[in-house]
This record gives sequence, C-alpha cells and structure tokens, in this order.
Amino acid sequence: MVRFLHTADWQLGKPYGRVKDQEKQARLKQLRFDVIERLAEVVQREKLEFVVVAGDLFDSIEPTRADVAQACSAIGAIGVPVLAIPGNHDHGGAGSFWHEAWFKNYKDDLAPNLQPLLERKPLHLPGALILPCPLNRQADTEDPLSWLQNYKFDQFDQRPRVVVAHGSVHGFGADELFDSDDENPLTATNRLNLAALAIESIDYIALGDWHGLKKVAAKAWYSGCPEPDRFPKGDNYKSSQALVVQAERCELPQVKLETTGLGAWHQYKHRFGSDADLDLLDKNLQQLIGSRSGIDLLLLELDGNLSLDAGVKLQNRLQQLEARLLRLKLKDHTKLTPNSFELQQLTARSSDPLIARVAQRLQALSGSDDQHKAKLALLALRELHWACMEQNYASN
Repeated sequence: MVRFLHTADWQLGKPYGRVKDQEKQARLKQLRFDVIERLAEVVQREKLEFVVVAGDLFDSIEPTRADVAQACSAIGAIGVPVLAIPGNHDHGGAGSFWHEAWFKNYKDDLAPNLQPLLERKPLHLPGALILPCPLNRQADTEDPLSWLQNYKFDQFDQRPRVVVAHGSVHGFGADELFDSDDENPLTATNRLNLAALAIESIDYIALGDWHGLKKVAAKAWYSGCPEPDRFPKGDNYKSSQALVVQAERCELPQVKLETTGLGAWHQYKHRFGSDADLDLLDKNLQQLIGSRSGIDLLLLELDGNLSLDAGVKLQNRLQQLEARLLRLKLKDHTKLTPNSFELQQLTARSSDPLIARVAQRLQALSGSDDQHKAKLALLALRELHWACMEQNYASN
C-alpha cells in the first residue's frame, strides 16, 4: 500500500493576458507559486510518500529562468519526491526547457527531489511502480497510453501500479472538451483511450489536462488545478484542489480531496426588476466576496431594466467593485430607460427650452416602430440626462 498526492496543471508562469492591470496580473501569477506551499502542507500533514504532477508543471516550453528558479525552490521545500511528466503546455520535445543545462542546474541545486519523467518507461519506487505517459509535442495524434497497451505486467512484483498521463479521455461530453487557457475545443490530439488498458493490472490512473475535478472511472481521476484559473463552467465544475490517494495492488484506490487554492473565482447573475434591486445586488455581492480585496475574480452577468439615475449609480458601484477584484468580467445587458420623473425633468426644462424641445423629440422617437431609431433615441436621452446632471453639479 502506498499514499501519495495527485496534482496537475500548475501552469507556473501563466501570464493572465485577459487581466489588463499589470499589478493584478502579477498577483494572479504569484498565487500559482504560493499554492505549492499549500501542497507541501498536505504532503507533510498526511505523511505522503511522493507527489505526481500529471503534466503542465509550467505554462510554456520556454518559462523564464526566474520562474523556474522560484518553482524549484518551492518544490524543494516539499521534502518528498515530486514526479512530473510534461503536458501539452510544457511538452518534453525538442526545444523545451526540460533538456536545457540551466534547468538541470536549478533542479539539482534547488529541487533535488524533482524528477522529470520524460520517457515512457517504468519508474521503480520503493512503494510503487510509476508508469509515466509524457507528451513530447504539444499536440500528439498518438495515444500517450499506447505503450501500455498489451504490456506484460506479469514481470512486476506486487507494488501498486500508478499510471500518470496528460490528455483528454474518450467519452467526455462536447461541452467539456476545452483547454482552460484558450477555450478552443480539443480535437483528436492527446486523446487517452482508457478502455484499451488492462485495467485489472493497474491500480490508479493520475490524469491531467482537464482543469476541474473529475472521476472518470473507479481507478482514474483528474485532480484539476490546485489553483483555479477560470470561471466555473457549471454547477458541477470544481477546481482548486489536489487528491490524496491510497493505492494498493488489486484493490480500488481510496481518494480524498484536499482544497488548496488561494484565489476565489465567482460567477453571479442578477436581473433588475426595478431600481430597488440595486440594493439587492449589493447585498448578494457582499455575501459573495465579503470585505475581501485583491483575491477574488468575478464574472458578473446583469440584465433587466433601470432608470437613468440608477444606471449612474450602478456604474459607480461597478467601478468600486472592480478596484477590489483581481478581475471583473462584466456582461451587462441592462436596459437604461428614463422613468417618468426623469423625462419630466428633461422635457419640461423651463430654464433651458432648447434641451426641452430636443428631449421631447427624442421621447417621441423612442417609441418608434423602427427599433434602430428607438434605440438611438434612448441612448441620446441617456446622454442628455447625464449632461444635465453634470451641469447641475457644476452650477452647485
């Protein structure tokens, strides 16, 4: 029997190009390094024998030396062997950092416990047999598991047998065949055919590439990312964890989830039925992120109707919220329509008859059967309202 940690898809050095603020980019990048300390705490608390990283330790085949040095220092502190296979982001083929002398120097000096598994051949550990399936190119049409098909397992002793692979298993639904970085559907590359394996000869299959937690079969799991890197795709999507695995020859593995992530990625939808729902939005966001700043990311989807004044208040609140978040991804479909009081302020503006006449004309056009004209008229009314508000503020 052996106990170890299954993790994958660290993607150290991930640039987070969709985050425009460089300081926030740096914070998100650092979180991916910080989570290694959380993994080390799990290893030490659970007294695990080794760690398997099922691909994509780094985000690129050309990580910076600074990122490699920082990673090696953190891995060295884990204190047990860390076995890592190359994935599609950091494949082990020609031109990748795995073969560079400078990488080997950092590894030897800072992380002697890090053992890259660049070949498809068994690794004998005191408590387990590791069967690595590294990727040697970013997109491989050959099944990385193919070397284990028809393999003669009877040559091995009774140590637990652990397969480590990176790719997409046959049988995933079409909505799940996504790489979390670019959200492009995977095709026929890096596909893993688990059905072709002699599963009775294997005790656990540690998978990487899918960034969420997923039990594929009794002996096969995706651990997902230890640090989340995208907004949830559904209620069943779970990221931000690693797996403590207890494997024994000819027995089903025991798998325990350990939450590890530091950043919090949220998704929230809100519909405005009236201006009063602005306060409900504040209340629900308070429940979601509390008083935290600089650690949360939010995909916020807004819909419904607000008055023009409420629209101004909404924009002010969104600006304050964005400053607190590492990222605000906003999908705002809110319709801003002047209420009767706002229309009265514009169309009966005795102090400025020109604005009143323009507002009256725009009000008439806003009810046009021509949807394009009606939309433009509402936009113009909104701009006119805001301009008058600014004028009032300036005069006061």
